[in-house]
Amino acid sequence: MEIHDIARSCMTFGIDLCYIVTPLPKQRQILERLIHHWEHGYGAAYNPMRSKALEKIRVCNDIEEMINEIRAKGAPLIVGTSSRPVSGKTIGYQEFKDMIHNEKRPILMLFGTGWGLTESTVEICDKMLMPIVGSGDYNHLSLRVALGIILDRIFGERGGKDERNN
Repeated sequence: MEIHDIARSCMTFGIDLCYIVTPLPKQRQILERLIHHWEHGYGAAYNPMRSKALEKIRVCNDIEEMINEIRAKGAPLIVGTSSRPVSGKTIGYQEFKDMIHNEKRPILMLFGTGWGLTESTVEICDKMLMPIVGSGDYNHLSLRVALGIILDRIFGERGGKDERNN
């Protein structure tokens, strides 16, 4: 339930919409209550910027529902993320940035939680973004951290480059 952090990251990097997909009715109910609180309840007056960020969130039952909603604007290019490279589909950040600028259809980036994207979800991805790799052997970032790093690499002012190493 990192919805506030996800929404603020999307707002920071100019992402139009963020879908949160969960098949669990209780989780969808909690998400909808949180969104309603911050958009229409006490939270809207208490922190209007959080309200504005949460306007970018849509909740869906499954990936198919989300893709069908996006298809109303055109068949999306689907790019997944993973902590492991996926043979034959992996693209780098610069290549993905170029695709974003040249692509006419909607672009959908998929992030997993816990165990990552399922095999069936990876299969529907047109491309898989290169994993974030740290200096240690452990490679399992939280969703909010991975999302922030990837969005900065793609949409950040410096494209994820350290100014000292330009």
